[in-house]
Amino acid sequence: MQEKNVETAKTPNALAFKSALAYAIYFLILIYIFKAAGIDQNNPDSSVANKLVYSVASYLPFILAIIYVQTNYKKELGNYISFKTAFSAGFKVAAYAGLFIAVVLMFYYKVLDPAAYERLIESARTAAGGDTEKLRGVEMMKSYMVFFIGFGAAITYTIMGLITSLIGAVIIKNEVPVR
Repeated sequence: MQEKNVETAKTPNALAFKSALAYAIYFLILIYIFKAAGIDQNNPDSSVANKLVYSVASYLPFILAIIYVQTNYKKELGNYISFKTAFSAGFKVAAYAGLFIAVVLMFYYKVLDPAAYERLIESARTAAGGDTEKLRGVEMMKSYMVFFIGFGAAITYTIMGLITSLIGAVIIKNEVPVR
C-alpha cells in the first residue's frame, strides 16, 4: 500500500484573521490611550494636530497589517504572487478588520463606556442647534446610533483596506516566470 502525500493549498485566511484581530485589539487599546490623553476624535472642536495624531495612530497600523499579510503570504508562496492573490490576501485583512472594528466599537459604546456614547449623542444634539426636526431625529436614532457607528466603521475600514490592498498588490506582485 502506498502512502500519498497530499499537499494542502496555502491560504492567507489564518494570517489575515490573526492580523485583523490583533489590529482590533490595538484599536480598542488606542481608544483608551486617547481617552487618557484627552484626545476625542468625535469632538468637532479638536485641533488639527489631535486629528492628525488620531488618524496616523489608527490608520497606519491598519495599512501595515495589510502589507504584512501580503508580504508574508508572498514568502509562503516562494516569493511569487499574482496581483489577484496579493489583493485577495490584503482584502481579507480589510474585511475581517472592518467586522472586528464594528464589533469593538459597538461593545465599547454599549458595554465598556456608555458615558462616551452619551457624550456622542450630546455632541449630536449640540450640532443640531435649536432645530427641532434635527433634535427629534437625534432622539429617534439614539437607540440605533451605535449600530450605525459600527456599520460606518466597517464600511470605512473595508473601503480603505480595498484601496490599500490594490496598491499593495500592484507593488508586491511577482508573477512566476513562464518557461
